[in-house]
Amino acid sequence: MGTLINEKLIELDMEVKTKEEAIENLAKLIHEEKKLNCVWKKDGLDKCQSCDFCSKTGFLHALHEREKSFPTAVGYSFAIPHGKCGSVKDAAIAFARLKNEVKWGEDGDEDEYVKYVFMIGVSEEAAGDEHMRILIKLSTSILDDDFRDKLSNINTKEEALQIISEYSENIN
Repeated sequence: MGTLINEKLIELDMEVKTKEEAIENLAKLIHEEKKLNCVWKKDGLDKCQSCDFCSKTGFLHALHEREKSFPTAVGYSFAIPHGKCGSVKDAAIAFARLKNEVKWGEDGDEDEYVKYVFMIGVSEEAAGDEHMRILIKLSTSILDDDFRDKLSNINTKEEALQIISEYSENIN
């Protein structure tokens, strides 16, 4: 996984009530790791210094637009929200195991509940190959019973990172 994910991009037992909250919280992790084009205020506030459509807002917009076109739940209680936009400086993956499942779909046909969320952020320039390679690798891992079992039993971010890295080797 190299530089795509680290312990700061992982949250276990995230407490959220909606998919929107899950998306916001994971985007915040990516933002705080400075994977987005952002000029931080010196006082450490979680707000960009000088743009109307700041990097985090731009990234969230891309994520929500993708969700509107088709929710990103992929089965087995997993979702892979992803956004391709100019706000992304460095490709990143964030992961959350939610404390409680949240509804991910919008209507009756998409009544899927999610407990595990992988968020992918890539720049528009890297959107083609890199984006698809990451999606394929994560999707393949999710199909593996052993991978899902291990993620459900982790206790630390270190364990999560080890399992994700093990199953997603060669993603970089």
